[in-house]
Amino acid sequence: MITAAFWILATVFAVRLFFVARSGSSTAFIGAIGIGVLGLFFSSVVIPEVTIDAALGGVNFLHLVRNLCVTSAVWLVREGIFAAYSPNESYRSRFSHRPLAAAIAAIAITVPFLSQRFVPTTLSYVPENVGQLPVFIYASAYMGILALLAVSVLRICLQPQESLPVRVSSRVVASGMALVALASVEEIAYMSMMHIHVGSSSLHQVLFVLFSPLFYGGVLLTSLGLGIPPIVKASRRLQLWDRTALVFLTATLGRSYWGLSRASWLAAIARSFYARGPSARLYEYVIRSSDHKVVLSGRSTPLLAGRVLNAVQARFDGGVGSLESVLPVKAPQ
Repeated sequence: MITAAFWILATVFAVRLFFVARSGSSTAFIGAIGIGVLGLFFSSVVIPEVTIDAALGGVNFLHLVRNLCVTSAVWLVREGIFAAYSPNESYRSRFSHRPLAAAIAAIAITVPFLSQRFVPTTLSYVPENVGQLPVFIYASAYMGILALLAVSVLRICLQPQESLPVRVSSRVVASGMALVALASVEEIAYMSMMHIHVGSSSLHQVLFVLFSPLFYGGVLLTSLGLGIPPIVKASRRLQLWDRTALVFLTATLGRSYWGLSRASWLAAIARSFYARGPSARLYEYVIRSSDHKVVLSGRSTPLLAGRVLNAVQARFDGGVGSLESVLPVKAPQ
Protein backbone atom coordinates (compact mmCIF):
# COMPACT_ATOMS: atom_id res chain seq x y z
CA MET A 1 0.00 0.00 0.00
CA ILE A 2 2.86 2.41 0.78
CA THR A 3 4.49 1.59 -2.56
CA ALA A 4 1.23 2.16 -4.46
CA ALA A 5 0.71 5.51 -2.72
CA PHE A 6 4.29 6.55 -3.53
CA TRP A 7 4.05 5.82 -7.26
CA ILE A 8 0.58 7.32 -7.60
CA LEU A 9 1.71 10.47 -5.81
CA ALA A 10 4.89 10.60 -7.91
CA THR A 11 2.80 10.39 -11.09
CA VAL A 12 0.43 13.10 -9.85
CA PHE A 13 3.46 15.25 -8.98
CA ALA A 14 4.84 14.91 -12.51
CA VAL A 15 1.48 15.80 -14.11
CA ARG A 16 0.90 18.77 -11.81
CA LEU A 17 4.48 19.96 -12.32
CA PHE A 18 3.78 20.06 -16.06
CA PHE A 19 0.70 22.24 -15.54
CA VAL A 20 2.53 24.51 -13.09
CA ALA A 21 5.21 25.05 -15.74
CA ARG A 22 2.60 25.64 -18.47
CA SER A 23 -0.08 27.66 -16.70
CA GLY A 24 0.95 28.35 -13.10
CA SER A 25 -1.39 25.93 -11.30
CA SER A 26 -1.63 25.83 -7.50
CA THR A 27 1.85 25.94 -5.98
CA ALA A 28 0.43 24.80 -2.62
CA PHE A 29 -0.68 21.51 -4.14
CA ILE A 30 2.56 20.94 -6.04
CA GLY A 31 4.54 21.67 -2.86
CA ALA A 32 2.35 19.32 -0.83
CA ILE A 33 2.64 16.53 -3.36
CA GLY A 34 6.40 16.96 -3.73
CA ILE A 35 6.96 16.83 0.05
CA GLY A 36 4.54 13.89 0.29
CA VAL A 37 6.55 12.00 -2.32
CA LEU A 38 9.70 12.71 -0.31
CA GLY A 39 8.06 11.49 2.89
CA LEU A 40 6.93 8.24 1.28
CA PHE A 41 10.38 7.83 -0.30
CA PHE A 42 11.74 7.69 3.26
CA SER A 43 9.49 4.68 4.01
CA SER A 44 11.71 2.01 2.41
CA VAL A 45 9.89 2.30 -0.94
CA VAL A 46 13.13 2.67 -2.91
CA ILE A 47 15.96 2.64 -0.36
CA PRO A 48 15.75 0.81 3.01
CA GLU A 49 15.08 3.06 6.01
CA VAL A 50 18.12 1.66 7.82
CA THR A 51 20.40 2.80 4.99
CA ILE A 52 18.99 6.33 4.93
CA ASP A 53 18.97 6.68 8.71
CA ALA A 54 22.57 5.49 8.90
CA ALA A 55 23.52 8.50 6.77
CA LEU A 56 21.73 10.72 9.31
CA GLY A 57 23.62 9.30 12.28
CA GLY A 58 21.87 6.00 12.88
CA VAL A 59 19.68 7.25 15.77
CA ASN A 60 16.24 7.35 14.09
CA PHE A 61 16.46 10.93 12.80
CA LEU A 62 14.76 9.64 9.66
CA HIS A 63 11.61 9.09 11.74
CA LEU A 64 11.51 12.81 12.57
CA VAL A 65 12.30 13.89 9.01
CA ARG A 66 9.55 11.66 7.58
CA ASN A 67 6.97 12.89 10.08
CA LEU A 68 7.85 16.53 9.40
CA CYS A 69 7.46 15.86 5.67
CA VAL A 70 4.02 14.32 6.17
CA THR A 71 2.90 17.19 8.44
CA SER A 72 4.14 19.79 5.94
CA ALA A 73 2.42 17.98 3.07
CA VAL A 74 -0.95 17.83 4.85
CA TRP A 75 -0.63 21.49 5.90
CA LEU A 76 0.01 22.51 2.28
CA VAL A 77 -2.84 20.31 1.04
CA ARG A 78 -5.09 22.13 3.49
CA GLU A 79 -3.91 25.52 2.21
CA GLY A 80 -4.51 24.47 -1.38
CA ILE A 81 -7.95 23.06 -0.56
CA PHE A 82 -9.00 26.21 1.29
CA ALA A 83 -7.70 28.45 -1.50
CA ALA A 84 -9.58 26.41 -4.10
CA TYR A 85 -12.87 25.77 -2.29
CA SER A 86 -13.41 28.62 0.18
CA PRO A 87 -15.92 31.24 -1.00
CA ASN A 88 -13.67 34.10 0.17
CA GLU A 89 -10.24 34.90 1.59
CA SER A 90 -11.42 35.17 5.22
CA TYR A 91 -9.70 31.92 6.16
CA ARG A 92 -6.31 33.60 5.71
CA SER A 93 -6.98 35.77 8.77
CA ARG A 94 -7.03 32.68 11.00
CA PHE A 95 -3.79 32.05 12.84
CA SER A 96 -3.78 28.34 11.95
CA HIS A 97 -3.35 29.22 8.26
CA ARG A 98 -0.27 31.38 8.78
CA PRO A 99 3.27 30.04 8.20
CA LEU A 100 4.04 30.85 11.84
CA ALA A 101 1.47 28.26 12.94
CA ALA A 102 3.17 25.63 10.76
CA ALA A 103 6.55 26.57 12.27
CA ILE A 104 5.17 26.25 15.82
CA ALA A 105 3.72 22.82 14.95
CA ALA A 106 7.11 21.71 13.62
CA ILE A 107 8.81 22.92 16.80
CA ALA A 108 6.24 21.11 18.97
CA ILE A 109 7.14 17.88 17.17
CA THR A 110 10.91 18.41 17.00
CA VAL A 111 11.76 19.59 20.54
CA PRO A 112 10.48 16.46 22.34
CA PHE A 113 12.26 14.27 19.81
CA LEU A 114 15.57 16.01 20.52
CA SER A 115 15.02 15.59 24.28
CA GLN A 116 14.91 11.79 24.22
CA ARG A 117 17.56 9.23 25.12
CA PHE A 118 18.63 8.26 21.61
CA VAL A 119 18.76 4.62 20.55
CA PRO A 120 20.16 2.89 17.43
CA THR A 121 18.06 2.70 14.27
CA THR A 122 15.01 0.49 14.60
CA LEU A 123 11.98 -0.11 12.37
CA SER A 124 9.75 -0.25 15.49
CA TYR A 125 10.94 3.03 16.93
CA VAL A 126 7.72 4.21 18.64
CA PRO A 127 6.54 0.86 20.08
CA GLU A 128 10.00 0.16 21.48
CA ASN A 129 10.56 3.63 22.94
CA VAL A 130 7.13 5.02 23.78
CA GLY A 131 7.94 4.40 27.46
CA GLN A 132 10.23 7.43 27.25
CA LEU A 133 8.18 10.54 28.03
CA PRO A 134 9.85 12.69 25.31
CA VAL A 135 9.14 10.02 22.67
CA PHE A 136 5.52 9.74 23.83
CA ILE A 137 5.07 13.53 23.67
CA TYR A 138 6.81 13.70 20.27
CA ALA A 139 4.66 11.00 18.68
CA SER A 140 1.45 12.25 20.32
CA ALA A 141 2.09 15.83 19.17
CA TYR A 142 2.72 14.62 15.63
CA MET A 143 -0.44 12.51 15.52
CA GLY A 144 -2.57 15.17 17.21
CA ILE A 145 -1.50 17.90 14.78
CA LEU A 146 -2.03 15.56 11.85
CA ALA A 147 -5.55 14.70 13.08
CA LEU A 148 -6.47 18.38 13.42
CA LEU A 149 -5.17 19.18 9.92
CA ALA A 150 -6.96 16.17 8.43
CA VAL A 151 -10.29 17.11 10.02
CA SER A 152 -9.88 20.67 8.73
CA VAL A 153 -9.34 19.37 5.17
CA LEU A 154 -12.25 16.95 5.57
CA ARG A 155 -14.68 19.71 6.53
CA ILE A 156 -13.84 21.97 3.58
CA CYS A 157 -13.86 19.04 1.12
CA LEU A 158 -17.44 18.17 2.06
CA GLN A 159 -18.75 21.52 0.84
CA PRO A 160 -20.88 21.41 -2.37
CA GLN A 161 -18.98 21.69 -5.67
CA GLU A 162 -20.51 22.32 -9.09
CA SER A 163 -17.84 20.69 -11.25
CA LEU A 164 -18.09 16.89 -11.37
CA PRO A 165 -14.30 16.26 -11.43
CA VAL A 166 -13.77 18.68 -8.53
CA ARG A 167 -16.67 17.13 -6.62
CA VAL A 168 -15.30 13.62 -7.07
CA SER A 169 -11.77 14.77 -6.22
CA SER A 170 -12.89 16.53 -3.04
CA ARG A 171 -14.91 13.53 -1.87
CA VAL A 172 -12.01 11.13 -2.42
CA VAL A 173 -9.63 13.49 -0.59
CA ALA A 174 -12.20 13.79 2.22
CA SER A 175 -12.35 10.01 2.52
CA GLY A 176 -8.56 9.84 2.69
CA MET A 177 -8.35 12.56 5.30
CA ALA A 178 -11.04 10.84 7.39
CA LEU A 179 -8.91 7.69 7.46
CA VAL A 180 -5.79 9.68 8.36
CA ALA A 181 -7.64 11.39 11.23
CA LEU A 182 -9.02 8.06 12.46
CA ALA A 183 -5.58 6.44 12.26
CA SER A 184 -4.04 9.34 14.20
CA VAL A 185 -6.58 9.10 17.02
CA GLU A 186 -6.18 5.32 17.09
CA GLU A 187 -2.39 5.65 17.30
CA ILE A 188 -2.62 8.15 20.18
CA ALA A 189 -4.83 5.67 22.05
CA TYR A 190 -2.32 2.88 21.37
CA MET A 191 0.67 4.94 22.53
CA SER A 192 -1.16 6.10 25.65
CA MET A 193 -1.95 2.52 26.63
CA MET A 194 1.63 1.48 26.03
CA HIS A 195 3.06 4.45 27.92
CA ILE A 196 0.96 4.01 31.08
CA HIS A 197 0.87 0.21 30.79
CA VAL A 198 -2.87 -0.39 30.57
CA GLY A 199 -4.79 -2.82 28.39
CA SER A 200 -3.93 -6.34 27.35
CA SER A 201 -1.12 -7.27 24.98
CA SER A 202 -3.65 -8.61 22.48
CA LEU A 203 -5.41 -5.21 22.43
CA HIS A 204 -2.07 -3.48 21.95
CA GLN A 205 -1.30 -5.79 19.02
CA VAL A 206 -4.68 -5.12 17.37
CA LEU A 207 -4.22 -1.35 17.65
CA PHE A 208 -0.65 -1.60 16.36
CA VAL A 209 -1.69 -3.63 13.30
CA LEU A 210 -4.71 -1.44 12.61
CA PHE A 211 -2.72 1.76 12.18
CA SER A 212 -0.94 1.06 8.89
CA PRO A 213 -3.96 0.12 6.73
CA LEU A 214 -5.92 3.09 8.08
CA PHE A 215 -3.12 5.64 7.72
CA TYR A 216 -1.62 4.53 4.43
CA GLY A 217 -5.07 3.76 3.02
CA GLY A 218 -5.88 7.40 3.76
CA VAL A 219 -2.65 8.53 2.08
CA LEU A 220 -3.52 6.39 -0.95
CA LEU A 221 -7.03 7.85 -1.26
CA THR A 222 -5.73 11.38 -0.81
CA SER A 223 -3.14 10.76 -3.55
CA LEU A 224 -5.86 9.49 -5.89
CA GLY A 225 -8.12 12.43 -5.08
CA LEU A 226 -5.41 15.00 -5.76
CA GLY A 227 -4.66 13.25 -9.04
CA ILE A 228 -8.19 13.50 -10.48
CA PRO A 229 -8.22 17.21 -11.53
CA PRO A 230 -4.84 17.21 -13.36
CA ILE A 231 -5.64 13.89 -15.06
CA VAL A 232 -9.03 15.21 -16.23
CA LYS A 233 -7.34 18.41 -17.38
CA ALA A 234 -4.70 16.46 -19.27
CA SER A 235 -7.30 14.20 -20.92
CA ARG A 236 -9.28 17.23 -22.07
CA ARG A 237 -6.17 18.92 -23.42
CA LEU A 238 -5.24 15.76 -25.33
CA GLN A 239 -8.90 15.14 -26.32
CA LEU A 240 -8.57 11.54 -25.22
CA TRP A 241 -12.30 10.77 -25.37
CA ASP A 242 -12.52 11.95 -28.98
CA ARG A 243 -9.41 9.98 -29.89
CA THR A 244 -10.80 6.89 -28.18
CA ALA A 245 -14.11 7.26 -30.02
CA LEU A 246 -12.31 7.70 -33.33
CA VAL A 247 -10.20 4.58 -32.76
CA PHE A 248 -13.20 2.59 -31.57
CA LEU A 249 -15.41 3.52 -34.54
CA THR A 250 -12.60 2.90 -37.00
CA ALA A 251 -11.93 -0.49 -35.44
CA THR A 252 -15.59 -1.58 -35.36
CA LEU A 253 -16.94 0.01 -38.56
CA GLY A 254 -13.88 0.72 -40.72
CA ARG A 255 -13.85 -2.47 -42.77
CA SER A 256 -17.61 -2.81 -43.20
CA TYR A 257 -18.22 0.84 -44.11
CA TRP A 258 -15.10 1.63 -46.11
CA GLY A 259 -14.22 -1.79 -47.52
CA LEU A 260 -10.63 -1.46 -46.34
CA SER A 261 -8.09 -4.22 -46.62
CA ARG A 262 -6.79 -5.61 -43.35
CA ALA A 263 -3.48 -3.70 -43.65
CA SER A 264 -5.24 -0.43 -44.51
CA TRP A 265 -7.73 -0.96 -41.68
CA LEU A 266 -4.95 -1.47 -39.11
CA ALA A 267 -3.10 1.59 -40.43
CA ALA A 268 -6.31 3.64 -40.19
CA ILE A 269 -6.79 2.57 -36.56
CA ALA A 270 -3.24 3.65 -35.68
CA ARG A 271 -3.65 7.00 -37.46
CA SER A 272 -6.92 7.67 -35.66
CA PHE A 273 -5.32 7.86 -32.24
CA TYR A 274 -2.59 10.27 -33.35
CA ALA A 275 -4.88 12.36 -35.55
CA ARG A 276 -4.51 16.13 -35.31
CA GLY A 277 -7.83 17.73 -34.51
CA PRO A 278 -9.63 14.52 -33.48
CA SER A 279 -12.95 16.34 -32.92
CA ALA A 280 -13.04 17.55 -36.51
CA ARG A 281 -12.04 14.10 -37.77
CA LEU A 282 -14.71 12.53 -35.60
CA TYR A 283 -17.39 14.87 -36.97
CA GLU A 284 -16.33 14.06 -40.52
CA TYR A 285 -16.39 10.36 -39.63
CA VAL A 286 -19.94 10.61 -38.28
CA ILE A 287 -21.18 12.37 -41.42
CA ARG A 288 -19.55 9.87 -43.75
CA SER A 289 -20.79 6.98 -41.62
CA SER A 290 -24.34 8.34 -41.83
CA ASP A 291 -24.10 8.49 -45.62
CA HIS A 292 -22.82 4.94 -45.84
CA LYS A 293 -25.50 3.65 -43.49
CA VAL A 294 -28.11 4.97 -45.89
CA VAL A 295 -26.44 3.32 -48.86
CA LEU A 296 -25.70 0.11 -46.99
CA SER A 297 -28.97 0.02 -45.05
CA GLY A 298 -29.06 -3.76 -45.19
CA ARG A 299 -26.06 -3.99 -42.87
CA SER A 300 -26.69 -3.57 -39.19
CA THR A 301 -24.47 -1.39 -37.03
CA PRO A 302 -23.06 -3.13 -33.93
CA LEU A 303 -25.01 -2.09 -30.83
CA LEU A 304 -22.14 -0.41 -29.02
CA ALA A 305 -20.90 1.35 -32.15
CA GLY A 306 -24.43 2.63 -32.74
CA ARG A 307 -24.53 3.98 -29.19
CA VAL A 308 -21.22 5.79 -29.67
CA LEU A 309 -22.38 7.25 -33.01
CA ASN A 310 -25.63 8.45 -31.46
CA ALA A 311 -23.82 10.03 -28.51
CA VAL A 312 -21.33 11.76 -30.80
CA GLN A 313 -24.11 13.01 -33.05
CA ALA A 314 -26.09 14.30 -30.06
CA ARG A 315 -23.05 16.18 -28.79
CA PHE A 316 -22.37 17.81 -32.14
CA ASP A 317 -26.06 18.69 -32.45
CA GLY A 318 -26.04 20.24 -28.98
CA GLY A 319 -28.23 17.51 -27.51
CA VAL A 320 -28.07 15.94 -24.10
CA GLY A 321 -26.02 12.95 -25.20
CA SER A 322 -22.43 12.92 -24.08
CA LEU A 323 -19.53 11.06 -25.54
CA GLU A 324 -17.79 11.09 -22.17
CA SER A 325 -20.78 9.37 -20.54
CA VAL A 326 -20.66 6.48 -23.00
CA LEU A 327 -17.04 5.60 -23.62
CA PRO A 328 -15.65 5.09 -20.12
CA VAL A 329 -18.43 2.65 -19.25
CA LYS A 330 -19.26 0.93 -22.51
CA ALA A 331 -16.12 0.88 -24.59
CA PRO A 332 -13.61 -1.98 -24.21
CA GLN A 333 -10.62 -1.01 -22.12
